[in-house]
Amino acid sequence: MDKKKVIVTFCEAGQGHIVTAEAIADSLEKKYADKIEVERSYIFRDSNDKDLQNYEKFAINEVKRANRNKFHLRMQLFAMKVFGEQGTLKLSFNVAFRKVKNKLIKIFEDKKADAIVSTYFAPYHISCCAKAKGKVDSLIIGYDPDHNVHGWWDRRGDIFITNNPDATKEAVEVRKFDKDKVKTVNFIARQKIVDCNESKEFFRKKYNIPQDKFAVILADGAYAAAKLEDFTDELLKTTLPITIIPVCGKNEKLLEKYNALKDNMPENITLMPQPFLSDIHEYYKACDLFITKAGPNAITDCVFMNTPIMTNFYSGEIEKTSSNLFTKTYNAGVYCPDKKKARELVESYINNPKLLEEYTKNTYQIDKNKNGADEIADIIAQNLGVKD
Repeated sequence: MDKKKVIVTFCEAGQGHIVTAEAIADSLEKKYADKIEVERSYIFRDSNDKDLQNYEKFAINEVKRANRNKFHLRMQLFAMKVFGEQGTLKLSFNVAFRKVKNKLIKIFEDKKADAIVSTYFAPYHISCCAKAKGKVDSLIIGYDPDHNVHGWWDRRGDIFITNNPDATKEAVEVRKFDKDKVKTVNFIARQKIVDCNESKEFFRKKYNIPQDKFAVILADGAYAAAKLEDFTDELLKTTLPITIIPVCGKNEKLLEKYNALKDNMPENITLMPQPFLSDIHEYYKACDLFITKAGPNAITDCVFMNTPIMTNFYSGEIEKTSSNLFTKTYNAGVYCPDKKKARELVESYINNPKLLEEYTKNTYQIDKNKNGADEIADIIAQNLGVKD
């Protein structure tokens, strides 16, 4: 029997879109390798087309701008609501990014896939356009890795998938999706996370993290463009025993700064700066607390590792929803945007680790073995007529 061809599109606009696409592709291959051919496509950069590559660079820079300025994304979302969300989506890709849209439609047409799966709104929208123009006959599937649904997700796709009931309700009642097209799955866990069951002590030994000190990991996503530096510098003022692990991602300047400092720390502080980490979940497990901007997938990955969180920044409603979901609904940590108060909270946890016990306990509400990526693979297979 001929295999069904499924394209999983990758677009770098924050790492969350990439890791969820990777997880979906992994689950398709794990469960349906003999019946489905999976093509992992960095859809904007693989063609070597300058217009497409420049669009992805634009998307990356938009993430950086949103992380530096809390009001950047808020103003964009406000403008979308004032001028119409679906209207501004179509206007943007019919005017500013018209070449990008037309070139990507041609790529989708040439690939002749049975399904196109996207975790970022842009390739999802363009695949909807390709189908509307009769250029493809693919099943068009979108997965929203955020914990809510913003207005630039195209409503014309065949299947739209969210990761929690509130997001599904928002998609149907606020964004006006056809309720029969919207599916809800559990949070997505990458296969590495599902398979990761070693202890805190194991990973401390693996990465030479002191066993006898309270350990804090800090990250702002791939670009370290939010509050990581401010909060790390504040933690360096403490006189209590602590290991501080700032994950500087692709921010080489920041990594150089902390590498220059790490060998001149007072005896109470172990400073362990890191570059971008593909296995950052192992560091989450090794630590007692994760301080981060409210990136949806970073938070989820950390909670899968049963480590409490402290969110210190959110860029607009998308990340605010994620922060509230995990600090208020699940109560797996706290929101603290003030660096001095954050240091004082960390010092209170060092002096009394029991203060974190409730947060740690509440992380177990999120079961990584109920993997949304496997559920999405099943949804795709069922809609393509593929059986287990």
